[in-house]
Amino acid sequence: MTRKLAVVFLATAAAGLGSVEASALPRCRAPVEGYATATGILGAGSAKARVEARQNWKATVARLYGPRYASFSNAQDTQWDCKKGAILLAKCVIVARPCRY
Repeated sequence: MTRKLAVVFLATAAAGLGSVEASALPRCRAPVEGYATATGILGAGSAKARVEARQNWKATVARLYGPRYASFSNAQDTQWDCKKGAILLAKCVIVARPCRY
């Protein structure tokens, strides 16, 4: 009888651990794009555009999926495309899947 109880207990504990691990997995949404342009010389425009593109991405994600998804550090499949468009104008586009834990 004690052996049966031990087996039932271990099976229950194993099932419980599996559900804890599953709930710790990230919940991700469809990719979202953020973009920005900025002006500056010697790379300052690109740096500003990167910061503003990240802020634009966060604002868009918060509006679409809520603030829990708007953490850029939790995003997956992040892709950056930053280019100098004119003499001083830089443009950055970011695409990333917003995730929450």
